[in-house]
Amino acid sequence: MTVPESTLVELIAYNNWANKQILAACQGLSADQLAASAPGAYGSIHATLGHIIHAEADYVGRMTGEPPQPPFKWQDGPTVAELSAFAKQVGAALLDAARRIPPTQMVHEEEDGQYIDYQARLLFMQAINHGIEHRTNITTILSALGLPAPEVDGWGYLFSHADRFEMKEGSL
Repeated sequence: MTVPESTLVELIAYNNWANKQILAACQGLSADQLAASAPGAYGSIHATLGHIIHAEADYVGRMTGEPPQPPFKWQDGPTVAELSAFAKQVGAALLDAARRIPPTQMVHEEEDGQYIDYQARLLFMQAINHGIEHRTNITTILSALGLPAPEVDGWGYLFSHADRFEMKEGSL
């Protein structure tokens, strides 16, 4: 039996998997569908996808000093395929950070003559919560459009990774 990853690392792996699922679900959408939004959501599907990945790159940069750099310019409105490719890079960097950076490592930020210090675990929590919030925005919009929405919750992750959780199914 292999030793399981820490819960933090597993949560980041889940987050990466969920991002991959939502990006794959949006890959074939039309321009009009990608431009769709809903009241209370962050913005359009396309803007929300970019927001998720851009934020996660920022979180990595705050912890490591080196945010992953996209091969595109954000202001050019990257395609879903470009976002998917960059999300792999960002996800790998976030997973590496979860494995290497102690959760209690201090993060120092300065802006406009002010500073804030806090533990890195806050950024890991933020990455997970932020991703769930905005993937929910996207699945809500997809459902409102009558389109299938991927199951990106913990149960979906379990059934996609049954071996990691020693899941067994059967009848009584």
